[in-house]
Amino acid sequence: MNEMNLFMFITNISVVLLCGALLPVLPLLTRKSFLFGVKIPPEAQSTGEAKALKHKYVFVTAFGGIVVFAASIIQYVFAPNYTFYAVLLFPFVLIAIQLAVFVPNHSKALELKSQLGWNVSEIQYAETINSFTRGNLSAMPHFWYVMSLVMVITSLIIAAVQYPNSPDMIPTHWNFNMEPDSWLPKSLGTILMMPLINLTILAFMWLVGVLIERAKLQIDHKEPAKSFAQHTKYRRLMGHSIGLLTFAIVVLCIVLGFQSIFVGFAVPLWLVMAIIIVPTIPVCVISVRAGQGGTLLKVDVIETDTVENSDITGSNAMSNDKYWAWGLFYHNPDDPACFVGDRFGTNLGFNYSRLPVKICVAIGVAALIVCYVWVILLFQPLL
Repeated sequence: MNEMNLFMFITNISVVLLCGALLPVLPLLTRKSFLFGVKIPPEAQSTGEAKALKHKYVFVTAFGGIVVFAASIIQYVFAPNYTFYAVLLFPFVLIAIQLAVFVPNHSKALELKSQLGWNVSEIQYAETINSFTRGNLSAMPHFWYVMSLVMVITSLIIAAVQYPNSPDMIPTHWNFNMEPDSWLPKSLGTILMMPLINLTILAFMWLVGVLIERAKLQIDHKEPAKSFAQHTKYRRLMGHSIGLLTFAIVVLCIVLGFQSIFVGFAVPLWLVMAIIIVPTIPVCVISVRAGQGGTLLKVDVIETDTVENSDITGSNAMSNDKYWAWGLFYHNPDDPACFVGDRFGTNLGFNYSRLPVKICVAIGVAALIVCYVWVILLFQPLL
């Protein structure tokens, strides 16, 4: 019990520290043509009104992060048995704090744009005509996913071959000392469960890589060649980082699966954590160093492909504020794209008017709810 609570506490404060440190710097990572989801001229960022909004956001999110971090410590000291619920709840508290300051700032930015006449007709990021061919799947680092798929298939074969020699009761859960504490009767489904789950995770991570590669490019009219080069470098760096993380997750699932089918095979908890944490570091570092769409990256334009004027559309529907609810959610039925760049931070987003997006988001939300319920039911007997 104490070991589990301590592990949960370490996990909780790690997440709170990471998110709490990242939220205040998001305005610095966002393109200078956006102010809390509102399209503005880049030079408007230096006005006192824009700086005041950013200062308010930084203060509230930083203060909120400190409060949540303190609450995590207080909760563990006085109610350690509830640490599991803190892990599930506190990330949503941070999200709520961010939204509580972002949404009013977005409304205020819209007012300032109207009052101060922040015209963006000649200062805009535009989409490339061949946005999807610019970000085609051939540029993805496929070898990460190929290696992962080979390992998953190999683990399926090994599990099937080992089935006759596997124990009659198959371990399905381990405590924080990596000792089995739950079993199921041997069956082919039980043996192949982990490899099949691993295959599903691999497919999901591949889709994340596709999303990064296929999101529409937003090219700076003033420096199109540099902007395109930054996009290219960002996608390459992030693509390899996601690929490495995918490979690490596949390896972890295989190792955990072998604990079920090979008697006496055990993996220490520190190794399990290292396999996940180490590959996550490049993803976080690149997100912060690169900025939104790679706008903070240094590139050598001379050695990169240029963007011809004919490749850039004269108008950009994504520039229109009316298509962005709260500056966060893009909804444009006339835009065929499913994946787009967000207006805040470094994330990619969706065109929520597209049916495939609606279906995937609904499935994702349902899956999140199911996972939360499943995890609560799974850990409840251990609390």
